Amino acid sequence: MKVGYIIRSLFWVIISFVLVFLAAVQLMKIQIVNGDYYASQNESFREANQSISAARGQISDADGNIIVSNQSVFKVILQRAFLTSGSENEVIASTIGILESCGEEWIDNIPITKEAPYSFTDAAEDELDRFKTNIKVNVDATVENCLKALADKYRIDTEKYDLRTVRLIAGVRYEMEQKDFSDSNRYILAEDIALDTVLRLKEKGFILTGVDISEEPKRIYVRGDIAPHVIGTIGPITSNEYSASKDENGITDYTINDLIGKTGIEYGMESTLKGTDGTRTIVRSSTGEVISDKISVPVQPGSSLKLTIDRDFQEDLQTILENQINWLHWYNDPKRGNECDGGAVVVLNAKTGAVLGMASYPTYNLIDYSNDPLSVLNGVDGASMFNAAVDGLFRPGSAFKTINATAGLIEGYINHDSPGICTGKYEYYSDYQPTCTGSHYGYNVVDSLYVSCNIFFYDLARRMGIDTLSSYAEKFGYGTDLGLEITSQKGQMTTPENYERSTEQPWDVGQVLQAGIGQSATQVTPLNLAVQALTLANNGTRLQPYLVDSVWNYDYTELVSKTEPKVVTVIDDKGTDAFETVREGMIKVSKWCTWPTSSSNWTFDYLPYSVAIKTGTAEMDSIGKYYTSTVMGYYPAEDPQIAFGIVLSKGEYSRYMIRNIIDAYFYDCYEPDLDDEGNVVSPWKRWTQTDKTPVRP
Repeated sequence: MKVGYIIRSLFWVIISFVLVFLAAVQLMKIQIVNGDYYASQNESFREANQSISAARGQISDADGNIIVSNQSVFKVILQRAFLTSGSENEVIASTIGILESCGEEWIDNIPITKEAPYSFTDAAEDELDRFKTNIKVNVDATVENCLKALADKYRIDTEKYDLRTVRLIAGVRYEMEQKDFSDSNRYILAEDIALDTVLRLKEKGFILTGVDISEEPKRIYVRGDIAPHVIGTIGPITSNEYSASKDENGITDYTINDLIGKTGIEYGMESTLKGTDGTRTIVRSSTGEVISDKISVPVQPGSSLKLTIDRDFQEDLQTILENQINWLHWYNDPKRGNECDGGAVVVLNAKTGAVLGMASYPTYNLIDYSNDPLSVLNGVDGASMFNAAVDGLFRPGSAFKTINATAGLIEGYINHDSPGICTGKYEYYSDYQPTCTGSHYGYNVVDSLYVSCNIFFYDLARRMGIDTLSSYAEKFGYGTDLGLEITSQKGQMTTPENYERSTEQPWDVGQVLQAGIGQSATQVTPLNLAVQALTLANNGTRLQPYLVDSVWNYDYTELVSKTEPKVVTVIDDKGTDAFETVREGMIKVSKWCTWPTSSSNWTFDYLPYSVAIKTGTAEMDSIGKYYTSTVMGYYPAEDPQIAFGIVLSKGEYSRYMIRNIIDAYFYDCYEPDLDDEGNVVSPWKRWTQTDKTPVRP
């Protein structure tokens, strides 16, 4: 019994010893033989998702010539997930040190100069106040106060770093905070850096934890001077824009680092041009080694646009407008527009409403804007981002008389042969008797349009009343949203409400008379005038103007959608032939300027077809010092293919541009006359050929 017990005990001792031995062998194998493997398995991995910016759609002209495109550039980005806590300042200092040594710029917009002696920049007062509020100092705080507050706020060691480095680190940290830097939102430190700089940064990658290089698209302009007001600009999304982009659930397709359309087509077609960003998922070890790097969500570039504008014709329009204004300055007649400060031209396809050209002067260059936005915004070298073609509001003057005449004919107040009562002064009212430029007693509506008789149209407006007159103006597009893809002013027709709001003066009956000749509170854009001409050309059918011919996939291999002409309003002439009568008057206006009987030098001789136009000269102020020169019309009068509206602010002779526009569009032959010093001494070119016919569709 005792022997059996001893044997069993010995057996279990041996078994225990064997098990301990095997465990020790296994432990040694884990720790020594496969130690590196198991250490890597137990190591802490960090994963971060990096947004990949989608390329905005391209923009081409009507012939497919690319105007705006993209190119890949390198960006320096910071990732919160890979930044060691407390290392931010050291990483930023090292990174900007490399960027500076390579001659690169980085994003830094705080309103304090980067170099000593430190001072506030010339930032706007509200921007400076907002900066001080954000860093929690008083509005009267000095630069020194601000720098100290920044150092304290971001825990920048002022003993370790000199004041300049403190300033530079603070500039980046402040921007990071404003851009909502977080695990899910990267920060772009620098854009469009050189390849050599990329290599330098990658060489130092082991100490620049959290710094990465991303290759992404950047907007480029093949021709920055072609239709810049139409193309428009892009810029960083603001906090207000970012908030507005969120839906009711707080979800948005944008990040706070995104670029967004600000003006023109870039703004108006933002949702079409913007693509869908992708996601890059990166996994790193605690030592910074990349374990995996993959595209978890693919990028979808934006759709591309083909505009209705022809690049060459647009360039001609811009040149014609600029030359006309330069000639007015050279002409140096103070009563005839030598102080002209700008203008615009809009040309529409009379059959469809498509914008064939839209020029505004002064202008700017998109390349200049992309390189230095502030210089353009501040009007350096005369640059102007104001699009007078759609945002400029001007009195139409006598160009409005065609609407007055149309309304009077359709409503039966006059017919083709109704005589006027002009004796040089309108004497219906005893206390208000405006005058005319001459005596046109007995002139019918055609001749009254031809001589631009004020009294004929005063009386017609009085008899119809402002309600009838304004209702017809609205049918022609006055005071309405014309539906263009870019933002534009609606303009307004004179009404008691509009007059009192605009002038802060009480309404009186004299305003009805002035409204009848395009004065008083009536204000329209050059686009309004072009649409007015288009409606007359189409016998009362108003088409919606448009700038986008079609939408394509990014590389223009697949058509997404095509813009079709859209009828907005049809004005019934009630069998009166009103539009034909008005056309007769407009053609007669153009016949006034024939060579050699006309000394105005704006002849339409040798054109194969008639031109239909109506000019206007509207007062810009109460003392009659400045006038707006307007003209609208269409060509050929017999079968209209183009309709146009032109305005010169503080100018004269806008009609001189018509022949040049016709020649440039149909015959590709615009060329001004210059003197030996290059001054535009004659902004028109007269044809002598008789075999020219329109060649464009």
